[in-house]
Amino acid sequence: MYKSFLLSVSLAIAMAFTACDKKDDPEVAANYDVTISLLAPEDISLADVTDLKIVVVNKTTGVETPASPKGETTSVELPAGEYDFRASGATADFKLNGFANASIYENKSVNIELNIVSGAGLVFKEIYYAGVMSYYWKDGFFELYNNSDEVQYLDGLIVGIVDGGFGAPSPWADEAGKLPSRYPMTNHTIYFPGSGTEYPVPVGTSVVVATVAIDHSRRELTDEDVPSPVNLTNADWNIYIPTQASDIQVDGIPNTLVAYSTWGLDFMPGVNGAALILAKLPDGQTVENFVNDPANFMQTPGSQLWDHLMIPHEYVVDGVDIVYSIEGQQYKRLLPTEDVGMAWVYGDTPGSESSYTGKSLRRKVIAITGEGKAIYKDTNNSSEDFIIGGQIPTPGIHAATPED
Repeated sequence: MYKSFLLSVSLAIAMAFTACDKKDDPEVAANYDVTISLLAPEDISLADVTDLKIVVVNKTTGVETPASPKGETTSVELPAGEYDFRASGATADFKLNGFANASIYENKSVNIELNIVSGAGLVFKEIYYAGVMSYYWKDGFFELYNNSDEVQYLDGLIVGIVDGGFGAPSPWADEAGKLPSRYPMTNHTIYFPGSGTEYPVPVGTSVVVATVAIDHSRRELTDEDVPSPVNLTNADWNIYIPTQASDIQVDGIPNTLVAYSTWGLDFMPGVNGAALILAKLPDGQTVENFVNDPANFMQTPGSQLWDHLMIPHEYVVDGVDIVYSIEGQQYKRLLPTEDVGMAWVYGDTPGSESSYTGKSLRRKVIAITGEGKAIYKDTNNSSEDFIIGGQIPTPGIHAATPED
């Protein structure tokens, strides 16, 4: 059940056309009235929602048009095209996010269901997946940061890569484009050992989890190779895939465990990225029992290639919807409860290829505490929370000042 809060939003974007264009292609030149209806969860009144924002993104050009509602309605126009609609806000108790997409080639109403965002505590501070030339990708890592005000624990936490088409709509979406409430895992789904409180992460600290915990910057190079930007000998964890003969264990660094595998030599989202989730099972349920339950598996719609472990979205602690860097080929894999936006790295210029660029995705620092600890931005909107385009990887290093 939802309560409707109607915002009539016409988004005026100037488009320059020649007189000939207007005559020959009236559809391209046309603007349409778009009415956006925000639907709040039951027992939450939109009158109590503050910082309400709507951003409309042209999926072809990447142009973002903000709409800041003042009162109940506001009125503008939207040119013909394919669009993502993102909404966010907060109450005294909850953060809210919503997402919808629509084809605008006529006057249209668009409904955005607002959802209470999930997750608290540990967040992905940094994700390095792009690799370097020549075709080297074993230097990947992700870093988890305790962004809360109390000790968090790694014990039993799952890290997974969400399945989905490359530069194409997810095969798991229904005919209306709606994603399922369970996330299909692909590649290797890993988890941390421990019985509950064996692996604490103190407030304002992080752990670096390496695909291979060695100094990649010292690998032997050929004339075509580019040095890796990372030395991962100080990583806190090594991702070891025992079924792969080429994978290695590193003395002195503990290994993560494998929950389930579909394919792949190493744990890797791919050099063009894929959505990552950090998940926690309900109290009393072990990873082993979860994986041994056939009800927790599905095959890709229309395919019988292999089974995918399915993680309910309500188990997700944090998620980052990493997408392809090419505009017009960026499609969501995560629900707005986990990430209403998208994030990516690119090469020398916006929109260029992300693969083998040596760049990582890093979350923005919004404040430094009196004790000198960083506070990272966490609105469950990776378009706002991360530095889009990528940075030089900084495993284990935290900014000393706030950054945009």
